[in-house]
Amino acid sequence: MRGMPNPFPHPVMTITAQIAEGEVVGKCADGYRVNYPIIGGHFSGPLLRGEVLPGGADWFLLRQDGVGDLDARYQLRTDDGVLINIHNIGLLTLTARGRELEALGVWPIPEAEYSCTCTPRFQVAEGPLGWLTQHAFFGQVHYPTTSEVLIHCYSLAALSTDENNVNP
Repeated sequence: MRGMPNPFPHPVMTITAQIAEGEVVGKCADGYRVNYPIIGGHFSGPLLRGEVLPGGADWFLLRQDGVGDLDARYQLRTDDGVLINIHNIGLLTLTARGRELEALGVWPIPEAEYSCTCTPRFQVAEGPLGWLTQHAFFGQVHYPTTSEVLIHCYSLAALSTDENNVNP
């Protein structure tokens, strides 16, 4: 029997999304809902770069147990004009101190006071970027300012621009 392999994350891109002030829906049956419109930004990585298009949003839910559910849908456009749809779900977990700071209205809170991970899924037309639909991705999310979100996206498989060899 083989042992469990140690996967190695391969950087795919960093997304810097600009967000507008949250639109508070309020207390709902499943928690407290705030929608954060995505108003622009940019992304770059070893194989692609471009802009975050305005028009999407993160439909954030603060659950009863204090964990935040991220549910963002938005669109990217590469520098050569290829449109990429992205659906990014994730979890935001605060430390006890992080919850205290957030309750006091402090945001962003120090990175040591939270963990935020996500699983982006991409939709793109067949062609050179089709590999985005053939791998599983994960991301680490950071909140440097009240109006900016950084998402470092990784694949556990090495990527190639060769459409016939997506797992070199």
